[in-house]
Amino acid sequence: MFIPILTIATIFIILSTIQSIHAFPLNNIDSTKLQLPNAQKSISLNEMNISKIILYSIVIIILAITRLKWAKHGRKVTKQKIMIESIFFLAIGSIVIFDSFYNVGILILYLIPYLVVFFGLQHYSYLHSNKFISFWTDSKTSSIYVKGGTHIHLAYVIGTASRIIISVLFIGSLFTPSRQGIIYIDSSTTVLATIVFDFLLVISLGLLIGINRRILIRYNLISTGREKISEK
Repeated sequence: MFIPILTIATIFIILSTIQSIHAFPLNNIDSTKLQLPNAQKSISLNEMNISKIILYSIVIIILAITRLKWAKHGRKVTKQKIMIESIFFLAIGSIVIFDSFYNVGILILYLIPYLVVFFGLQHYSYLHSNKFISFWTDSKTSSIYVKGGTHIHLAYVIGTASRIIISVLFIGSLFTPSRQGIIYIDSSTTVLATIVFDFLLVISLGLLIGINRRILIRYNLISTGREKISEK
C-alpha cells in the first residue's frame, strides 16, 4: 500500500511544481500577438491531431498485445519487474488524471472520489484475484512464471485507450495549450465526458495494481519456499 500512495503523491507534487513554474510566464504573454489566421490555425490543429492519433494508436496496440499475451500465455516475473511495472502505470495514470485538473478544469475535489475508487478497487482486486492467476517454475532455470487475469488486463487496456481517445477527440491532447479536439463540444460536456472516462481509467488502474500486489505477495512466498508450485 505504501508504494501506490508514495508514487501518486510524488507525481502530483512534481506536476504541481511544473504547473506553478510555467503559470507566470504564460499569463504574461500577450495573446493578441499569438493569433494566427483561422485557416492556418485549423490546419495546424488537424496536423497535430492526426500525428497524435497515429502515436496513440501505436501505443494502444502495443499495450493491448503485450498485456493480453502475457495474461494468456504467461510471463517471467521478478520482484523488481512487478514493482517497476506498477510504478510505471501509476505514473502514467496520475499524469492523465492530473491533466484533467490542469487542462480540462475538473474541480480538485474530484480527486477524493478518484482516490476512494482507486484504493477500493485495488484492494478488491488484491483480495479476489488469487483465483484468476497461476504460477509455475521453469525446470531448467527455476525462473517463476505467472499467467491469468485476462479480464483485468483487458479492462486496463480499455480504460487507458478510451481515456486517450477522448483526449484526442474532444479535449486536444495531454498538456497542450489548445483545448480543441477533432470534434467540438461545449466545455460542460467536455468536463462531464472527462470525469466519466477518468473514473473508467481509475477503476481499471485499481484492478491492475491490485492483481500486481497479489502477484508480488505470491512471488515472495514462492521464492522463499513457503509456497510450492508445479514445474514445466
